[in-house]
Amino acid sequence: MKEFMIVIIMFFADPSYTGNDAFEITQRHGKPLVYRNIEECNETIHKNLDELKYVGKTVFPDAVAVKEIFCLRRENPEIWF
Repeated sequence: MKEFMIVIIMFFADPSYTGNDAFEITQRHGKPLVYRNIEECNETIHKNLDELKYVGKTVFPDAVAVKEIFCLRRENPEIWF
């Protein structure tokens, strides 16, 4: 079964920054966020864009901005839970 997740990539102004710049949204209010199709995942992004940007800045407060938010297919969904 295909599953999709939301990924957020952050932008850092420091060109020498070498740390992590991305993370996946795995849950909301304790419930797993997994989508069965890309359309459902994209719709969630569009409906919650401001909230997702806020989460990105909370996780990476030193980032200048959110660079990208997109849906990614999980390759091995059984190992994620």
